[in-house]
Amino acid sequence: MAVRVETTAIAVATMRALEADVPPGRRLLDDPVSAHLLTGVPAWIARHRRARLALGRLAETAMPGVRGTAICRTRVIDDWCRAALSAGASQVVVLGAGLDSRPYRIPDFRAVPVWELDLPGAQSLKRAALSRLPDPPPTNIRYLTADVTRDPLPTILSAAGFDATVRTLVVFEAVAQYLPASGVLPTFTWAGSLPSGSRLVFTYLPDRIWRERPRASRRYGWRSAYDPAELPALLADHGLTLREDVGAEAYPARYPELRGRRLTLREIERVVLAEVA
Repeated sequence: MAVRVETTAIAVATMRALEADVPPGRRLLDDPVSAHLLTGVPAWIARHRRARLALGRLAETAMPGVRGTAICRTRVIDDWCRAALSAGASQVVVLGAGLDSRPYRIPDFRAVPVWELDLPGAQSLKRAALSRLPDPPPTNIRYLTADVTRDPLPTILSAAGFDATVRTLVVFEAVAQYLPASGVLPTFTWAGSLPSGSRLVFTYLPDRIWRERPRASRRYGWRSAYDPAELPALLADHGLTLREDVGAEAYPARYPELRGRRLTLREIERVVLAEVA
């Protein structure tokens, strides 16, 4: 049976929460929000330091690379989001928002309107989770239900006040690999139709991982993968220019905070920054 996408979202939120125990000089990110978005056992672990430390050690032993990939990918996207907003993006759309904590922990997001889109069940879980935050969530966030594989994003967003004429940041994290390739293309098409300078940030599964790990593909419910060499042309076909394609091999040089940390880095998924020409 494939792992549900919600399960992976909980796992990543838990890995982000573990960073609270890393000394500031080695910490990749500060995320005081994710622990509050969790329930059940993950929430209990996130509230207890000894449990967090034990889980961190267990993750490295039982699932080497999972923690490192999760927090490095989060940091890369955090950096790109801040850069896009600094460069003039005046609105943000988060597709498949799940337990994404960025609009609640990164101050830059509070200055622009944000739309979070996800399936109805996921949105219900997210709204319930937000009620557990110590402070009220920001008022600039709008929550929409949508299936990105078939629902018309321009229509849904326009009805919710989205302005298709201004520069936009689109975040599409940890979603593409759980959709068939045909279900990913509408997002590429829509993002490529946005004004010049708009940016799309997304993650994808390299086709090499897909071929080499068929059991993992079935277990985790992966449904699509891309050849990194072919990705620039695919994006160009949809009006997007690839700016960066980052994987595990680049993280140590990119983030000196990783030096001295016993953190396994393994190629699982890659992170892409694309821009509308």
